[in-house]
Amino acid sequence: MEKLVFVDIDGTLCDFSGVVPDSAIKAIKTARKNGHKVFVCTGRAKSEIYPFILDIGFDGLVCSAGAYVECEGNVIFHKSIDENLREMLVGYLQKDNTAFLLETNEGVYIQEKDETVLNDIFLASGEEINIDSKEYLKILTVAKDIMQVKQVNKVLYFQSNKSLKQMQQDLGEHFLILPNSIGVFGSNSGEISDKKINKSTGIQKVLAYYGKNKDTVIAFGDGANDVEMLTFAQIGIAMGNAWDKLKEYADDVTDSVSENGIYNGFKKYKLI
Repeated sequence: MEKLVFVDIDGTLCDFSGVVPDSAIKAIKTARKNGHKVFVCTGRAKSEIYPFILDIGFDGLVCSAGAYVECEGNVIFHKSIDENLREMLVGYLQKDNTAFLLETNEGVYIQEKDETVLNDIFLASGEEINIDSKEYLKILTVAKDIMQVKQVNKVLYFQSNKSLKQMQQDLGEHFLILPNSIGVFGSNSGEISDKKINKSTGIQKVLAYYGKNKDTVIAFGDGANDVEMLTFAQIGIAMGNAWDKLKEYADDVTDSVSENGIYNGFKKYKLI
């Protein structure tokens, strides 16, 4: 039976330095040749997905943690943050002097002062900037007036003076606030999205498009924003390197990214 396979990017398809194992690429290509459909299912906006990842070849994309969905190049769903709530959120972050990015389908926007902060984060480790950091810097656009950036799918914040718990208390009425799933941003960072949208929302849009049911869904993830995806899937698989709490929600745990976790998981469930 044809399966619909959903694969997270950061910490699942690739490690946090941006390296995709050759075995994962082989697994995805082989699974598609075998008649299965494979989708990216990520917290990243479409504009944040690097060309070398898209070049692997996928049947569709679930981006911005479920807020944007493509199947075979067709946009089938897009839900941006309400404009009034977006203005409130940007004002809150500016008042608190929290650095942030606004993620849209067209690009990722940042204030000039926050771009400097981000560069400092990348360099602070004392290591050569890795693939992920280099690629991420390429996609940023400095906004002259960040408040005028519209159609925002998700907000990523970093270098916050507030704890995740405090952010959740302040904003939780309207937003879902989770730990950041993109490794390059360091501590004191997180993701803010529409409270009514998550990765399973996007997966359900894909199922409706193809006329399939959830019995066909296999999903792979590693982070806090993968909980709904793994619990919704018929088979939800956590990576060996996954957040410990996610493993409690998963039906199975495969190996880590660097230990061929995607390939081994695809093989175990007879996708390849």
